[in-house]
Amino acid sequence: MSKSIDDFHVAHIYKDSSMDSKQYQNGGNTQSQILSLALSIAQQTQKVNDYLQSKNLPFPSVAPSAHSHLPLPPELMSSQFAVVEACTELAALMEGPLNHLTTITSPRANIMMALQAIHRFNIASSISVDEEISYANLATRCKMDPTDLRRILQLAVSNLVFQEIRPGYIAHTTISHLIATDATVKSWIALVTEEMWPPASRGVDAMATWPNSQNLHETAFSLVNGGVSFWEAIKEGNRGRRFADGMKYLGKLPGFDVQHLIHALQFKEGKEEVLVDIGGSEGDIAVRLVEHFPRLKVIVQDLDEVIEGIKETELPICVGGRLEFMKHDMFTVQPVANADVYFLRSILHDWPDKYAISIIKNLVLALKAGAKVILNEVCLPEEPGMVPMYHAQLLYGYDLAMKHQFNGKERRIVEWEELFQKADPRFKMGRVVSMPGSLLSVIEFVWKPEDHTIESI
Repeated sequence: MSKSIDDFHVAHIYKDSSMDSKQYQNGGNTQSQILSLALSIAQQTQKVNDYLQSKNLPFPSVAPSAHSHLPLPPELMSSQFAVVEACTELAALMEGPLNHLTTITSPRANIMMALQAIHRFNIASSISVDEEISYANLATRCKMDPTDLRRILQLAVSNLVFQEIRPGYIAHTTISHLIATDATVKSWIALVTEEMWPPASRGVDAMATWPNSQNLHETAFSLVNGGVSFWEAIKEGNRGRRFADGMKYLGKLPGFDVQHLIHALQFKEGKEEVLVDIGGSEGDIAVRLVEHFPRLKVIVQDLDEVIEGIKETELPICVGGRLEFMKHDMFTVQPVANADVYFLRSILHDWPDKYAISIIKNLVLALKAGAKVILNEVCLPEEPGMVPMYHAQLLYGYDLAMKHQFNGKERRIVEWEELFQKADPRFKMGRVVSMPGSLLSVIEFVWKPEDHTIESI
């Protein structure tokens, strides 16, 4: 490695949290742990409550009209996360080992079946926003057996998806109303239950059959899809649209908010710069960048079928001539030479190392000295205990999802550097920045051709 991890500028996601995850994982005094967690929950909740009250904002609720996110400023998001993290750990400790093991197996696993039924039978969309409907009438609307429907929804209700406001009658909560009315939420539920959950059940079979494979057809997804890779499958019917909309759903979550990216990016003041957004889909991120950086031009690249479906007339007027769309396959040589930044957001984690290296290599001929390749990707913790339990569950859960879908992976900082060094040693790692509240880091690599004289590709 050219630098140690300590040399990098790393602003940790939970640096503002009052919780130190290691103190809850070191096997210390249990009474001290549970009391510390409970006190922290109370303190951090008080901060959130006081803010909402002072601004006359609504308190959290399951009502259909409630906010999809808590309306908190960035400085209070750490309190929000601290409460969720501490509640997760406190619940596990208070349950005890056997009860906690039971909780994370049977009951939680079956919620995926309930969500799949809600998707397939279009249950959420069959209920009006303020309606109270009997199980029998709802079953008729959804063309389901009433007993099956009731059993599905009872588990969903226990997870705040719908509410049984009086015996035998169902109504919406915030979550179920979002499933009914927000196309991206609906697509996310479909993507998870139809494309991700079934392969997850075959993940171990795939590992046993093809240990550490980098073949796109040797995945758990392929096992349940007749040998077809994920990237081949999403060309069928509406599966590609469902995937794209599911990714838009993730973009709405606070941890994936593009505002974190905007705050972490650095451009030279007063200088016009060009950024190439590789695999930028329909330009949602690009529009936000152009709106925020008035001297930035963005070229969005994606496959033919994606670019052909974009209606440029629907783009915001403010982007002017600073946003361009281009058909490009990232496994071919980059056609835009001498740009200032080549940007990939949540792209390389979809691919095994050999494919990710190929994507990087295809940039080399286009790079000018000092050009940056900027990733917006997950950075896994370098060692155990660096992040709280709840956050670790998210990150390592995403990592396994990448494995069973594509043989992709989430990577640690050292693995990102190794990847770029294998592609070309003239890449030098720059800043690594994780904004508080963000699940994605900004990882910079600078092209320094003067440091080596080798064949590019």
